[in-house]
Amino acid sequence: MAKKNKMKPRERREAQKKARQLKAAEINNNAVPAIAAMPAAEAAAPAAEKKKSSVKAAGMKSILVSENKMYITSFGKGNSAVLEYEVDNNDYNKTQLSSKDNSNIELCDVGKVNITFSSRRGFESGVEINTSNPTHRSGESSSVRGDMLGLKSELEKRFFGKTFDDNIHIQLIYNILDIEKILAVYVTNIVYALNNMLGEGDESNYDFMGYLSTFNTYKVFTNPNGSTLSDDKKENIRKSLSKFNALLKTKRLGYFGLEEPKTKDTRASEAYKKRVYHMLAIVGQIRQCVFHDKSGAKRFDLYSFINNIDPEYRETLDYLVDERFDSINKGFIQGNKVNISLLIDMMKGYEADDIIRLYYDFIVLKSQKNLGFSIKKLREKMLDEYGFRFKDKQYDSVRSKMYKLMDFLLFCNYYRNDVVAGEALVRKLRFSMTDDEKEGIYADEAEKLWGKFRNDFENIADHMNGDVIKELGKADMDFDEKILDSEKKNASDLLYFSKMIYMLTYFLDGKEINDLLTTLISKFDNIKEFLKIMKSSAVDVECELTAGYKLFNDSQRITNELFIVKNIASMRKPAASAKLTMFRDALTILGIDDKITDDRISEILKLKEKGKGIHGLRNFITNNVIESSRFVYLIKYANAQKIREVAENEKVVMFVLGGIPDTQIERYYKSCVEFPDMNSSLEAKRSELARMIKNISFDDFKNVKQQAKGRENVAKERAKAVIGLYLTVMYLLVKNLVNVNARYVIAIHCLERDFGLYKEIIPELASKNLKNDYRILSQTLCELCDDRDESPNLFLKKNKRLRKCVEVDINNADSSMTRKYRNCIAHLTVVRELKKYIGDIRTVDSYFSIYHYVMQRCITKREDDTKQEEKIKYEDDLLKNHGYTKDFVKALNSPFGYNIPRFKNLSIEQLFDRNEYLTEK
Repeated sequence: MAKKNKMKPRERREAQKKARQLKAAEINNNAVPAIAAMPAAEAAAPAAEKKKSSVKAAGMKSILVSENKMYITSFGKGNSAVLEYEVDNNDYNKTQLSSKDNSNIELCDVGKVNITFSSRRGFESGVEINTSNPTHRSGESSSVRGDMLGLKSELEKRFFGKTFDDNIHIQLIYNILDIEKILAVYVTNIVYALNNMLGEGDESNYDFMGYLSTFNTYKVFTNPNGSTLSDDKKENIRKSLSKFNALLKTKRLGYFGLEEPKTKDTRASEAYKKRVYHMLAIVGQIRQCVFHDKSGAKRFDLYSFINNIDPEYRETLDYLVDERFDSINKGFIQGNKVNISLLIDMMKGYEADDIIRLYYDFIVLKSQKNLGFSIKKLREKMLDEYGFRFKDKQYDSVRSKMYKLMDFLLFCNYYRNDVVAGEALVRKLRFSMTDDEKEGIYADEAEKLWGKFRNDFENIADHMNGDVIKELGKADMDFDEKILDSEKKNASDLLYFSKMIYMLTYFLDGKEINDLLTTLISKFDNIKEFLKIMKSSAVDVECELTAGYKLFNDSQRITNELFIVKNIASMRKPAASAKLTMFRDALTILGIDDKITDDRISEILKLKEKGKGIHGLRNFITNNVIESSRFVYLIKYANAQKIREVAENEKVVMFVLGGIPDTQIERYYKSCVEFPDMNSSLEAKRSELARMIKNISFDDFKNVKQQAKGRENVAKERAKAVIGLYLTVMYLLVKNLVNVNARYVIAIHCLERDFGLYKEIIPELASKNLKNDYRILSQTLCELCDDRDESPNLFLKKNKRLRKCVEVDINNADSSMTRKYRNCIAHLTVVRELKKYIGDIRTVDSYFSIYHYVMQRCITKREDDTKQEEKIKYEDDLLKNHGYTKDFVKALNSPFGYNIPRFKNLSIEQLFDRNEYLTEK
């Protein structure tokens, strides 16, 4: 067979560029997202290929409208916006606001319907691109579009105290609302995890975290009888105190790295308990702020309550942040002297003090993360293409150190030596349209860097041997730690909001920390840019935030602080004092009897014995189970015994395995199966892996030797692979169900918020309480359309057919059903009750179907047969079909019917965003 001519990467990129040039002139009507839809309206599943809008690729950032003016902005440095043009909406005369040196786009023409512009640099420079004019509103008098929920004015009054005829204020507001949505998800999950650590069954029966708040000091919490609180509140506190002490006793807080001091000093022990109470109370308070609409109550202001409560809470936040900074700062130079010595020797153009400061910045503050591109990806491209020798096995033991030094040199190049090159790279990446183009840009840059840094990389590699590193480690360094005094951070450098976010990271894993902080940084950065534009002399619109939102005046500072929080926060190692509890959970998840005694655990793992070579099994379990982030996640969100029982369901396991890429399945099969038949079909391989997971038993691992050779080492590696596969499959199952639940948590959060806003403009809602009937908002808005056509909600007002469908779904539900549904969402009941019902599902083909079948079984569960004689509607269909009932889903989601896009996306499986599901990569 003739060999195909393989196109080189550079040639392929050139061909792609030419193809784009031919098509660029045809690109029309790429709408700039200048007027955001209400964040409640989730989008349908995006296309598989990530492709940027040509409008954004050409450099246009947004089109802002204020009364009779339109302001066009472009992307500046980082996330900054450059004000490019002011356009009169009456005659479309344009005035350039930016200087030619700073300008990124050229406005060609503005018409009633379309705006035409071209890029001054980068993406198809000079080629005209069309986008729609956001002021074009057929039949509407205002140039600013109203939102479909009809809440724009109320939101502006809540955040700014008055309404505006522009789309600038509302976009800033949507960014704040996005902050509250993501906090609602993470805090809900944290509360569930903390309650789950008690291991006492149904959290909704007594949610002890739900009764914790920052209203009471630790003294009142531990001795409510001595307070002036009502008897009911005292009783609730006593219950919470009992649960709090039970939680401490389980030692499971050790999974979060929280550990009671090993000392006879009762004051130290009591100080630890006080700090833990403060942390849990703050989490509980944040949950109250984001999960219930209590606007106007100062103590429920998410952004200011921490400054208005007892100082003892802020002292705990100070302690936590300072403890982390101290661990980083103490002896930084001595602790990093090997790397610093090597760098001083290599970087002849730098003063030693300057290198030390830069290295602190690199390691602690991680300014390389703010460059706008990935230093790591550049280094990887360099080594993949040119640095083959650096991938040799001889560097395995020092690879992390070697790569860190290489990355530091690249960081200094862009941060100090060649800032212009870094900015040019950022522009190129911004103008790229697809991931493939980005990869090509990184490859081109790597080629340039290789010629510049090849000798330095060779030099680093030559120093990567044990003798050199050992000698440098022994050598004294003549540098005083005071060199870093101006660089080092402490708690006083951060606002309490930022410290509070840092505290939340104690309860999150690495991926969760990254996702939360990345989102928060992006939103605060956007808010900072909106405020800058609003205050500019060209735009100059009022931007005085109301009392509860004054924090956002410091958005620039908070953005910088959250970068620091992101860099210092990390998933904490499990506490040593909790090891016995962790060993119990580990053995249980591997299939041992969960009623096993502590003495038996100690006997099996030889925990109390001393001697060389006798702790192989203990170390094996520690390394492959306890220190696995997936194991920790499963214990946080599930139950070790129940996870083992769910794993026995081959149908469910096969479904999860089906979501793992084929190449990964091939690797798992080869490493897990003792005598693999690599010629068998992928279906057969998945089936065999599912069988292994179903039959996994602690007995399979009890004879594994940690210090093994030959066949014994092969058996050990196979055992490690089996455990890794097992934990991965169960992690994917639980994590995806938590992710599905998150969509409904956001919907509940938005329902609470929107109900409070609608109460201000709809008299019929003024005396209503959402807790009595969660359908009341959708029901009232539908009735206003039917009776007087006075509903402010355009989703319902303009679509009679869909409104009638929502009304049917409202009538198919009842207040008790939807209240229970809301509580099940808030308490992640589907995850807790998974084992009880998942075995009854006839067909497992999506996480959506698993979630809603288990949810519907929980809703129809009879708490007391003597009191509940009447069957819930759909119950017979649910039990007969062994699968979720579509109409039941719509009935349960009827409280969200006032927002039709969200209602449809949450109710119809085909519209639910499957791209949010995790797969093993």
